[in-house]
Amino acid sequence: MSKPLRIAYFLGDFPSASETFVLHQIAGMFAANQDVEVHAWQGSTRMRHSLLDKYGILKYVSFRPTVPDVKLWRVFKACYLAIFLLYSDRQRTSALFNMRRDMPLGEWVELFFVAFSLRGGRTYDVIHAHFGPNGLMAVRLRQAGFLQGKIVTSFHGFDANVVPHLLGKHYYEQLFKLGDGFIVSSLFIHRKLEMLGCANHKIHRIAVGVDVEKWGFKEPRTSVSDKPVLISVGRLVEVKGFAYAIAAMQRVKEVFPELRYDVVGDGPLREQLEQQVRDLKLQDSIRFCGLKSQDELVDMYHGADIFVMPSVRGHDGAEEGQGMVLLEAQASGLPVVATNSGGIAESVPDGVSLVKEKDSDALAQAIIDCLQAHQNKGYDGIKGYDFVCKNFDIEALNKQLLKLYKQVA
Repeated sequence: MSKPLRIAYFLGDFPSASETFVLHQIAGMFAANQDVEVHAWQGSTRMRHSLLDKYGILKYVSFRPTVPDVKLWRVFKACYLAIFLLYSDRQRTSALFNMRRDMPLGEWVELFFVAFSLRGGRTYDVIHAHFGPNGLMAVRLRQAGFLQGKIVTSFHGFDANVVPHLLGKHYYEQLFKLGDGFIVSSLFIHRKLEMLGCANHKIHRIAVGVDVEKWGFKEPRTSVSDKPVLISVGRLVEVKGFAYAIAAMQRVKEVFPELRYDVVGDGPLREQLEQQVRDLKLQDSIRFCGLKSQDELVDMYHGADIFVMPSVRGHDGAEEGQGMVLLEAQASGLPVVATNSGGIAESVPDGVSLVKEKDSDALAQAIIDCLQAHQNKGYDGIKGYDFVCKNFDIEALNKQLLKLYKQVA
């Protein structure tokens, strides 16, 4: 038996309800008997997941000091941490001070919060950073000596689209030069990284997967009633396109007057979307369900007739990297209606017709066509289920990930 790899995950918030794919990857490495540690910001204390308890993952997490929201207190706390680090780890901390001229002040200050939990230096075979900015931070800390090991960075969407849009296409130049490998979940994100200057030979495609059996494939849905239930899941932000789905429901309701549309998730646009529903007088048809646990989502998928994913390209450059909830819905046996946005086309099997984004009329017609077709002949869901099993099973993808770690190390 080969010696276990010493693997560190370099994350933002952990645990995070919107990033359970990260938790599944970490759990996969525990299941494969690897030596795992996690370095992260404190995530939601309310999040509960069976994998956290199964492997006792939180015992292996080092949380960084909290960054105060108030700028003055943030600077004050950073100064305190810097003084402490100078006293206890002078050589590495001096290297951090020498980096000041090469990065924005805010990012430089943040380094001291992260370095505090790494004082004395840490050595790993592989450091896996999720999201580009965390990868860049890991590279900088390795330069200063706080980290040793090969650095692999996963890009997911926001980091490849919005961050360069806001901070410039050269933002990741240092990361692409010094990073040892980059993981993308789709060809869409692969192309984005190449456009940003990442060398093709450093990019590896490993999709973000799901625990297929967890979603409990439901055997053939033999018919759709006159009271169909539609469901969407996602953060209430522009890129998810919920405003276009809500507008589409007005037309769908003309054909299916007793439809119900459940929107699962929360976010900054909730109030605006709720007002849109009131303006269209759709309060009796559209429900905002808030955040739901995975077990609750399983029941909601099983009680629905169609999954709707109306994503769009946002004004800030945001686009869907892959579309995880599409995989969950198909694993449960649901038919899907989705827009052709970002990497969504890679998350559905051939033959699934995708709608032009930001076109509420086309989205409405696709939903009506889908409901009417399944009203006549039902829907067995096996094609979508098989597609997810073949391409996105989390256990198979974790094996690919571990193989990559060994290659990089």
